[in-house]
Amino acid sequence: MSAPIMNLDDDLHLLMSGGLGFDLTDPLDCNVYLVRAGDGWLMFDAGAGRSAAAVLDGLDGITIKALFLTHGHADHSAGAAAVRLRLGLPVLAGAATAKMVTAGDEAAISLLAAKAAGGYPADFAYAACPVDRVLDDGEAVAFGAVRVTAVATPGHSHDHMSYLVETGTRRMLVSGDALFHGGRVGVQDVYDCSVPQICASVRRLAGLEFEVLLPGHGAFSLRDGRRHAEAAMGYVERMACPPSI
Repeated sequence: MSAPIMNLDDDLHLLMSGGLGFDLTDPLDCNVYLVRAGDGWLMFDAGAGRSAAAVLDGLDGITIKALFLTHGHADHSAGAAAVRLRLGLPVLAGAATAKMVTAGDEAAISLLAAKAAGGYPADFAYAACPVDRVLDDGEAVAFGAVRVTAVATPGHSHDHMSYLVETGTRRMLVSGDALFHGGRVGVQDVYDCSVPQICASVRRLAGLEFEVLLPGHGAFSLRDGRRHAEAAMGYVERMACPPSI
C-alpha cells in the first residue's frame, strides 16, 4: 500500500513526516519535502528508510530529479540509498555528510548513540549511500528556473546544511534541524552538537530573506516564515540558546 502525500500547494508537497510531525509515514521519519522544478521535483531529505518502499510506490506521475540531504542523522538520510537505487537520481550533500553517508558510519552519524538511548531499535539497519555531488557552503545549483543554494548551519550536528530554494516567485528555506517553527532549535546530547554553533547558525539564517520555512520536524510555515528565525534571534541576542524541540 502506498503512503499518502500531503499537497501543500501546486509546487510543494510533504512526502514523509513521522512521529515528530504529521504521522504520514514511519514514526522515525523526518519531514521530507518535494519542490517543483520545471517538469520534475526536488526532494529534500529521505527519511529513515523503513517507509521508503510505500512512499516510492505512491509517486505515480511524479518525477524526482535530485535528492538533497541536510545532514547524516538516520531520520534524514537512512532512506537515501533506497531512493537513489529506485529512482536513479543524484544525491547532493555537504562534504562532511557525504563522507559519513557514503561510508554508512553509524558512530559518526550518532546512530549507535541513538540506539543505546532507545531512539532506534537495536536491529535498525543503515544502508550506506553514495553521494553524487558534494556541495560547498554558498554553492548554488540550478534546475531550470529553480535555484538551490547550500547554507552551512552546523550546531545540531557538525555537518548540517540548510538550503535556500528560489523558485522565481518565492524563497523557501529548508532548515532541516537547524531551525523549527516557533524559533526552536535541535539540541541533542551527541558528540558533535554545539550550542555556540547552533546560535551562530540562527544568526546566519536570520540574515536570509525567505517567505516559506520548511523544517525537518513539526509544523512548517507557508507565509512569513522568517518570523521563526527572528523568534530564535530573540534568545541569541540575549546570549541564550533558543529552546529545543
